[in-house]
Amino acid sequence: MALFGKKDPCAICGGAVKGLLPHKIEKQLVCRNCYGTVDLPDDVIGEITLKDFKAYMAFRDQNALLKSRFTATHTIDLGLFSSKIVVDTNNRLFCMDKDLEKTIFEGKDIVSFAIKEDSFMLFEGRANGLKSFPSSVRECIMSLTPQINRMNMHQNLQNIASAFGVEKENRTNSTPLEIPEPFAKFNIEIHVNHPYWRTITAQMSAPGINNDRPDLNEYLREYTESALLMEKLANALAEIAFPAAQNQPSASTIASAQTDAIGEIRRYKELFDQGIITEDEFNAKKRQLLGI
Repeated sequence: MALFGKKDPCAICGGAVKGLLPHKIEKQLVCRNCYGTVDLPDDVIGEITLKDFKAYMAFRDQNALLKSRFTATHTIDLGLFSSKIVVDTNNRLFCMDKDLEKTIFEGKDIVSFAIKEDSFMLFEGRANGLKSFPSSVRECIMSLTPQINRMNMHQNLQNIASAFGVEKENRTNSTPLEIPEPFAKFNIEIHVNHPYWRTITAQMSAPGINNDRPDLNEYLREYTESALLMEKLANALAEIAFPAAQNQPSASTIASAQTDAIGEIRRYKELFDQGIITEDEFNAKKRQLLGI
């Protein structure tokens, strides 16, 4: 086939193939109508044959029927390029695209799922229920208070010196502090029993710390919002995947569950008093911890 000559017909429907960069499967051209929207793992699409692709087209048409009865009850905005996870708890469905253009999965497809702060488990869902694990982020942030205070004191001294006209070269030179952030990303892994997928992954960036003027209260407020969003996702996935299961605490916290609940309520009360979370968020968390 010449570069600007007549193109071969579509290997699937036999129709005309348009465009300068047409799709190819097994080095044969496939028209846009037949190729459509492909949502497959990279390793699958890289090795797919024409026969397999025709089978995928049939699956895709069947899967599209779920779109007509999909009613989103939860939308989780991951913040990256408007990426969203939508969950329909009524029909036990979920999709990794707000417009439902990607594959729609059924809750019964889910084998297990995990939500982590980097590699540290935050929520784990299995057939025996949803487990939650304590996060060390708040303790880590509070441990940074002395470092932040020194940094702010240094900045205030520089501002005072500037106000009194002290020349920059006469001030003590110092390297700005690099404030370590507790973690970089929330990592979401959903393991499924599916013809084409085994693991579905997504990420959401963790809050950042402004090294110039660090504000720990602002960080904790943003972290709390993000953690509550991950909790919302975990509960929604558990509801569609394992509707008969009871939510379970992790094995390490069963013996001290009541004590931990009281401590957590006090911690969230402090966040409420500081204005980091709202009264509604505090009351919702308190009801959850008390099991009411």
